[in-house]
Amino acid sequence: MEATNKEEQINTELATKIKIPKDIREGIYAKLFKNLCIAIVIFIYFIFINLGYERLEKHVFETDLHMFSAILIVLTVIVLEAAYKNADRDLGIHGVEILVLSLLTLFLPYVYFHREPIFKYLYSFSAMYVAIYYVVKCVAIYLKEVKKYKSGLSDIRELLKEESAESYLDEQNKRKFNED
Repeated sequence: MEATNKEEQINTELATKIKIPKDIREGIYAKLFKNLCIAIVIFIYFIFINLGYERLEKHVFETDLHMFSAILIVLTVIVLEAAYKNADRDLGIHGVEILVLSLLTLFLPYVYFHREPIFKYLYSFSAMYVAIYYVVKCVAIYLKEVKKYKSGLSDIRELLKEESAESYLDEQNKRKFNED
């Protein structure tokens, strides 16, 4: 019980006093920048889809959406294969995100032309949902990377394990001198 309190106290002190080095901070910012760029591209994609719905004829818009969906499915396969080959978890997550985007694109003609107006409005705000997802993802990435760095710094766990081992004070006292 006392060891966990001591560990929590040391962790809170470390969390407030440790500054992340510039190279590690730049690595974290590079990951965040990459995710925000992907979010911006997807946001622009949905803006063009909504403009296409407003300005293009029905059959042209439907054909375009099917074509975009096919392109995104092929891109999904390529990204997932690359992630599998390189054992890259982040690339695999991007592949799943592209898969969701392609499925959303595939169902857009049905939603825009064959459903009630409320579904149209919900799907027209898909760009906002994607933006919220990527903001939450960036916050989670930042917190995870900072926590990973800070936990890698300290050897508190090893020190606490050594402390929890039997101490010299726990040994029985042996008298070295004979009583006179």
